[in-house]
Amino acid sequence: MTNKDFNKIICNRISELRKKQGLKIEQLAYQSGISKGGLSEIERCMKEPRILTIFKLCCGLGITTKEFFDFKEIDNFSNNM
Repeated sequence: MTNKDFNKIICNRISELRKKQGLKIEQLAYQSGISKGGLSEIERCMKEPRILTIFKLCCGLGITTKEFFDFKEIDNFSNNM
């Protein structure tokens, strides 16, 4: 897998968690203290999120970073490195 593949996995995870909580992009952006446009670009894999942005999104979602990174696709990625 490439860095681009990893970025897509992370961007999809953000979108998945937002939708699971029934939040609109505007709501999560506001709760996280990031711009709506920036979040939209991240979810469409047009922009690579920084670790600080992921931390802010976790805060906005009310989850820990451990919970954020605890999913099947990330395990598959790390096993293929």
